[in-house]
Amino acid sequence: MEARFEKGQKVKVTTKSGNSIEGAVKDWDYNYCTFEKEYAIDYLKDGKVWTMIGVPEKNITLILP
Repeated sequence: MEARFEKGQKVKVTTKSGNSIEGAVKDWDYNYCTFEKEYAIDYLKDGKVWTMIGVPEKNITLILP
């Protein structure tokens, strides 16, 4: 099984509330309960790096350079 996004790629995540957050792919894993690939995304907020975990692949869009 291969990931659709690679570590370090710039992506945009759409949250449940409809907001979008830009960040970079940190890692990915396979959720054996939902059978989906899930990602960890690093993003900057208030000058600090935060990590979103468990982000479904369907909520991620690649930002092209």
